[in-house]
Amino acid sequence: MANVVVGMLGLGTVGSGVVKLLSNHPTIQLKKVAVRDLAKAREISPDCELTDNPEAVVNDPEIEVLIEVMGGEQPALKLITDAINSGKHVVTANKEVLAKNGPELFRKAREKEVAIFFEASVAGGVPLISTIQKGLEANQISSVFGILNGTTNFILSKMEKEALPFAQVLKEAQDLGFAEADPTSDVEGFDVAYKLSILTALAFGKFVKPDDIYREGITKIAAEDLEHAAEFGYRIKLLGMAARLKKDAISARVQPVLVPLSHSIASLSGASNGIVVRGDAVGELMMIGPGAGQLPTASAVVGDVVNLATALRLQDFASYFHTKVGGDWQTVQDPDEWQSAYYLRLAVDDHPGVIGRIGTIFGEHEISISSIIQRGVTAEAANVIIVTHPVKTGNLNRALATLSKENFLSSIASRLAIFEDSPEQ
Repeated sequence: MANVVVGMLGLGTVGSGVVKLLSNHPTIQLKKVAVRDLAKAREISPDCELTDNPEAVVNDPEIEVLIEVMGGEQPALKLITDAINSGKHVVTANKEVLAKNGPELFRKAREKEVAIFFEASVAGGVPLISTIQKGLEANQISSVFGILNGTTNFILSKMEKEALPFAQVLKEAQDLGFAEADPTSDVEGFDVAYKLSILTALAFGKFVKPDDIYREGITKIAAEDLEHAAEFGYRIKLLGMAARLKKDAISARVQPVLVPLSHSIASLSGASNGIVVRGDAVGELMMIGPGAGQLPTASAVVGDVVNLATALRLQDFASYFHTKVGGDWQTVQDPDEWQSAYYLRLAVDDHPGVIGRIGTIFGEHEISISSIIQRGVTAEAANVIIVTHPVKTGNLNRALATLSKENFLSSIASRLAIFEDSPEQ
């Protein structure tokens, strides 16, 4: 295998890991790395040129492969695009760039006969992209779902185990380096939405615009919700879920859901990721591993570089690695059409007739109640915990809108879908 010259944009946590893994590689030469601040102290100093001009890396004619680990949509998108236009292959960990611009980037890569590798963009050290892209090529995939964000899984696991409030556990996650100073992308589900968009492209042939993915975060989940979920035989997890529908559309959603304790996903704790892919030939395949961290993510990046380097001298090799993704965006189903059982926690005044009135309103909207209990009853107030049978989400939304007009309702404190372990999920 001939020497391959690569350049890199970014020398943060992941970039430093890439330098470590490439430092003694016999055939891959890291020639140039672009950083924001040349004067910054770093944990590792690559044995190559550092520059604060990323265009110097992109425009270097000797560099054949561009590694992008700088993050953010811009200027990463422009730099990746420039690299593709100049005939460079790209290895990226940038889920935001791919999710928001995937159709155009892959169209341009095919046009310029270069390849984009992106194993590190979803689930870090788990070889998920290559498994779906090549290992499951003989399958028609019906659904893909799972835990795609280690930060939120860490937070929910610790909240449940120690009965702690969200804010306290978030602070601990930040102190430990699991969560950023601004945790919005993680705790509000944006990170998972970007990853789910990429997975829909691989599984169903088209990217979903991140803004078209239904998204809920975990900030409103209380320790008591985790306790009630366990009482009913569930554990709350933030899942990304996409499924093929009978019509030319898919369902795509990111939301905290109650997962049955009997399902393998429910057992994953800490910062682990776990993804389930269902195919018509292979059945159900589950992959578990570290979703983030310096070396797991860097391992995915370097693995892509090595794959590229192995094939780079072969004639017309890039077409083999082209992702079979359409040039337009995927149509998604209206969330009101989803059918699911639900867990509800309602804060109400404690006086006669309240539960009866709730039952009447639900009945008027074709909602059947599986279980209803009261918790935390005081002289004037109570929490009413309801588990429904499967219901159209639109019907539930309309019932809750009607319920909100009742004087006895203080708040709809929690509203969570219940995951059904069936191929239609």
